[in-house]
Amino acid sequence: MVKLEVFDPSGFAESTEPSLYAPRLGDLNGKTVGEISNGEHGGWEVNRTFALIRESLKKRFPDIKIIPFTEFPSGVAGIDVDNIGDIVAAKGCDVVIGGNAA
Repeated sequence: MVKLEVFDPSGFAESTEPSLYAPRLGDLNGKTVGEISNGEHGGWEVNRTFALIRESLKKRFPDIKIIPFTEFPSGVAGIDVDNIGDIVAAKGCDVVIGGNAA
């Protein structure tokens, strides 16, 4: 007999335990979004892809403020540090887009 365990691909799991994560934002209007690239020297096509993401977000949320990836450390060594949360908080970000392309 084979037993298969299936996971929800949406990444959502119900739990009665308190979450370690902040609650999801209902809307990005009036929020500050930081862009962080996990690629060295900006990553693959990061200028193009973040520009497209930025444009799309600004159309949907006119009152959004976006801090570009160029204002943050980049690359795995740059963002995989204990104080990356402090860096993001110092910039006033409510949310971060982390990683981008390959």
